[in-house]
Amino acid sequence: MKRCAWKTLCLLGLLLWLPHPAFAADPALPPEQSAAEVSAEETAAVDLRDPEALAELKRASDFLTSLPRFHFKAVVIYDVIQEDGRSLQFEKHGDVYLQRPDRLFAEVWLDDGRHRQFRYDGKTLGFAELSRNLHTKVKAPPTLDATLDMLEGLMKDPMPLSDLLYSDLNPLAERAFEADVVGDSLVNGQPCLHLTFRGETVDWQIWVEKGATPFIRKLAISYREVPGTPQVVAVLNLWETPERFSDDLFTFAAPAGSEWIDVLIPMPRRSEGGGQL
Repeated sequence: MKRCAWKTLCLLGLLLWLPHPAFAADPALPPEQSAAEVSAEETAAVDLRDPEALAELKRASDFLTSLPRFHFKAVVIYDVIQEDGRSLQFEKHGDVYLQRPDRLFAEVWLDDGRHRQFRYDGKTLGFAELSRNLHTKVKAPPTLDATLDMLEGLMKDPMPLSDLLYSDLNPLAERAFEADVVGDSLVNGQPCLHLTFRGETVDWQIWVEKGATPFIRKLAISYREVPGTPQVVAVLNLWETPERFSDDLFTFAAPAGSEWIDVLIPMPRRSEGGGQL
């Protein structure tokens, strides 16, 4: 069976709260205004976001964007809906090294044997498919945010962790019309606070480490607009914040014996910050 390629949702869109369809018109109301319409107006005025959940999300996002550099290891498990409606689960794992404002290295191993590397040095983006001896190198935008947008257009596999790499993570909260605190939770033995959010078409959950270093330890995204409601779950089992990275880490060099491939580069969309889910 082949994997159906689908890409992560870029924008959550306008945040709407619709009235319950079972409401009937109230004869006591003016004929031009039904009870459903009144209910919609009242519901729209209610903020369904728990302030504690928003505050904890802001604590985590502000902390992450304040770090000049970091490295994390992650395991990502994701569903792929087949043409016959069945849901198959796949896995990939890897490392991400980020140095603000314009350096990135990522290495990814997929469960079908593919092994990939990405290197961005502020000027170019290099890509190596090590398992197939292929590589390419393209001119990249001068900012990491714009380069992440371009990379998302190139790759067709889910990239939920890219949402944590932007310089602005406020959209994570802005695109939620519901937010709740689920409660205390352990992720790989690390005490966390489990948060849940709902957007127009996407639900996401975030597990934030307790204490002075609120790293995001787990992320789960459910795509309600996709038939079968596929889910992506990422566990970030290591975070490091070293004093420096070697410049060679972000400098691309074609692997020995590797073949050059051409790629079609999409026009980068204008970045609106992280949390694009």
